Parts: sequence; structure tokens; C-alpha cells
Amino acid sequence: MQENNPLSPPVSTLIHRLDPRTKLALLLASFVAVLLPQSPAIVGIGTLLVLLHLSLARAWGELYRLRWLILILALFSLAVWSVLAQGPTLLFWRVSRESLAFGVATFLKLGTMMVAGLVLLATTRVEELFVGLVKLRLPFAGAFAFALALRWVPEVFATAQRVKEAQEARGLVWEEGGLLTRLKRHLPLLAPIFLLTLRRSQTMAWALETRGFQMLPQRTYLLEIRMAPRDWLALGLAGALLAGFVAMHLAGWDRIPGLRL
Repeated sequence: MQENNPLSPPVSTLIHRLDPRTKLALLLASFVAVLLPQSPAIVGIGTLLVLLHLSLARAWGELYRLRWLILILALFSLAVWSVLAQGPTLLFWRVSRESLAFGVATFLKLGTMMVAGLVLLATTRVEELFVGLVKLRLPFAGAFAFALALRWVPEVFATAQRVKEAQEARGLVWEEGGLLTRLKRHLPLLAPIFLLTLRRSQTMAWALETRGFQMLPQRTYLLEIRMAPRDWLALGLAGALLAGFVAMHLAGWDRIPGLRL
């Protein structure tokens, strides 16, 4: 069932073999570690740790697919926060050294959280993530809806590709004209994509009803997961690193002196 997850590479690393509950805990720890500090240097430490996590998972290829999104995110963060934030060391116009540092830190925070989520999706099958959420006491219906949403994203993209190919077969040319013209050509795709997605959703709802979805309070699962020593080791290491970030935050070492938001 690995092929159902389009982000899952055909490799099996130590990160792949971790329990899904451990991976969710690592994701949460990485979020907290980069959201606490202001200083780009401290946020950069968290970014390097997440990139190390990415390297251990051998998921650099998946990150390469998002290179343009990361570039846009970097430009947006630097352009917006370098102007909105204020500091005493003015560089030019309204941009100060402190506001520029805060813009860099904001990009690192958003990019790091994106990479951390990518590692989770690239190393965890949807079935494992679903069972992990149930083991964490998330209601079965909520865990099922979350797992189904992850499965649904590639289906929507596949539907859009099929509709686009059908329009090309009818003689529609996408790449001619300026950017605004090409954007207008893509707008008519929304209606068939929306209708096909609704039809598929209705079919799935009928299929779930015929199988007695949520008829029984107790359920059994084909996939069984158990915490292994490597999971406890990973959780202990993540906890120690997170404690370090919290300690630096409480001591005020991760602030940007003079920054005003």
C-alpha cells in the first residue's frame, strides 16, 4: 500500500521505521522549537536539525519539487516583514537590520515547518498515520477524515491533469499569450474539476454507508504499531533539544535587541 502515498520514496530508512506517533511528536517538537525564538541564528539551528532529519529520511528529492514555493515564501517573508517590523539600525528606507533579521527568521520558521511536514508525509504511509492518530485517542471519524484528505489531494491533482489533457485534445493551447491570458484559460478548468470531485465524494460516501461506517464502537485494524527502543531514543533526544530551545527562550538569548513589531 506504499504506492498510495505519492510522497513516499521506495526506501526504508531509520526515519521510515519510526512509529507514526513518534513522527508526530517530532513534528510538534520541530514546530515549537522554531516558533519560540526571534533570532535567525537560533531559528537556523532548528532549521539545520530539521534538514538533518530530512537527510536521514533521504527525502531531498521531495524538497526539490517545492523549490519554487520555498523561493516565493522567502521573497514574501523578506519583503513583508522587513518593512512591517522596525528597529533602531536603519539600513535603507524603512528596512532596518533588526527588521531584516526578523524577515529572515520568519522565512526560516515557515520553511522549516514546511520541511518538517514534508518529512512526515514522505516517510509515513497513510495507513500508519491513521492508526497512529487513533492510538493517540483521536476519534476514529476524525482520524479517518484526516487520512482520507491526504489521499484525496493527489486525486484532485490527477483529476485536474485529466481535464487539462482532455481540453488539449480538443485543441486548446495553454502556453500562448501573456501570463494573464494563460491564467484566464485555466479558470474554466475549475468547474469540471469541482463537479468531478463532488461526484467522487458522493460515491465514496455511499460506499462507506454500505459498509456500515461507524456502526460499531469497537474496531479492529489490519495494521498494528508498537513503540520500539529507537522510538524512545528519538523522543528522548527530541525532548532534550526542545528543552534547550525553551531554556534559551526563557533566558532571552533568542531575542532580537531593539526589534519592534
